[in-house]
Amino acid sequence: MNILASRRSFLVAPVIAVVCLALLAITWAAMEPHALRAAFDADGHSFFETLTLPFYAIIVPLVWLCCPFAGSKKRKALLCAGVSCVAAMAVVKELDLHLAAITAMYPDIVAAFKGTPFKMRFLTASGVPFGAKLVALAYFALFFGVFAVMLAYFFVRLVKGFFKLHPVAWSMCFFGASGVMVAVCDRLPAWYRHAHGLAKEAVVGGPFGSFCTAFEEGGEMMIAIFAILAILQAHAIYAPDRPHPGFDEL
Repeated sequence: MNILASRRSFLVAPVIAVVCLALLAITWAAMEPHALRAAFDADGHSFFETLTLPFYAIIVPLVWLCCPFAGSKKRKALLCAGVSCVAAMAVVKELDLHLAAITAMYPDIVAAFKGTPFKMRFLTASGVPFGAKLVALAYFALFFGVFAVMLAYFFVRLVKGFFKLHPVAWSMCFFGASGVMVAVCDRLPAWYRHAHGLAKEAVVGGPFGSFCTAFEEGGEMMIAIFAILAILQAHAIYAPDRPHPGFDEL
């Protein structure tokens, strides 16, 4: 049985999700909060963050070598370029290269702005020069814009595929769920600070803080894992430009 292209291969994604979440929970329970934070989150320089980078980086060559799309060469090239762009921007985000670039170009503007410049209020601020706004806008367009366009393009097929137990649709579903988990765990400390009247700069420590760190950083790796899985599954199904038996409907 082909584990990537069988009618039961939709189960691969949930099994991987359960294993990853269990490992994260065990790690969180076994490690002291300060040790876990040091291992998982050190402004992009921790062991786990460094370990995550290759998972995103490998997507760029993988999507070209194992093309997951059917159709004409032009369609394949365009879609592979879109995936490559999003993956490359994910590496940029993980390494904070976008922040380093805008800081190098506009150090005074970034220093005077409270918080990260890659927020909507930076684009609408009156005192920010057009060039700095253009850099921030380019980041949003290349990362979130390209991803949104591709998601919109495949959205109907992904929804139909989910209910038809299509393995790629299920992998992308867990891809999205991992992204939601990352966003929630990223915001939980801020909600906690607000609920307890703590300063914005206060670090939420203890088991709760380390839980958020583990599942936020772990979720970022899971996003890359499910993207790789979806690429391999789609390649196994659609590579010959004729869907694998049983997947003709999508």
